[in-house]
Amino acid sequence: MNIFENMGYSLGAVFVMIAFVSFLGFALENIWLAARKKYIDNRNMHAPFLLGYGIAITGFYFILGTPSDLRLLGRPSESSPAAQFAAYFIFTFVLVSIGEMLLGTIIEKSCGLVWWDYTSIPLHITKYTSIPTSLGFSTAIVTFMDCFYEPVMNRLMKCSPDKLLAYGILLMAVMTVDFVLSMYRMKTTGKLMVTWKLDLSERSFTYSKYRYHRKQR
Repeated sequence: MNIFENMGYSLGAVFVMIAFVSFLGFALENIWLAARKKYIDNRNMHAPFLLGYGIAITGFYFILGTPSDLRLLGRPSESSPAAQFAAYFIFTFVLVSIGEMLLGTIIEKSCGLVWWDYTSIPLHITKYTSIPTSLGFSTAIVTFMDCFYEPVMNRLMKCSPDKLLAYGILLMAVMTVDFVLSMYRMKTTGKLMVTWKLDLSERSFTYSKYRYHRKQR
């Protein structure tokens, strides 16, 4: 049973939204790289989607609802709108921080590599999260959930249900296969999969083909 049916959304709409947010996550990370390190790249994927962002936003909606309608696991809050918004932001900050630390640690332990490193950022908590980055992610998430999530979903619900489901399944299949290949690449080589990179400071573009090689032990 589609757990979103009680909220008025079809499985196809949920899948397409996951893909949409996954693309936004890909763009967001490259904007961060462009501003901080003066380059952008494929973010360890073949397609321009970071599935974790889409899954996370879906989880936020299911667990918390929206900032203006806080619902802890579907239970509506009786607090004031300001209190709901503040609680939503705090919950988001905590979940983002814990999620980054867990994902980074799991990848490091299982693949033997550091996917990202925030130690150069003030107020970092381990290498995988920091107060500034968690505040930034939380602000972006809360803004999206408050202003865009439900309007986009409502617009998707006006599309043909059959076509929406077909597109959603296709996009989910592409992103899932891409994610599995990326994890396999990291596990077997101990390296990130950089297939292209645009250096903004030197105005140079590099593209590299690769093969899956097992790392030496």
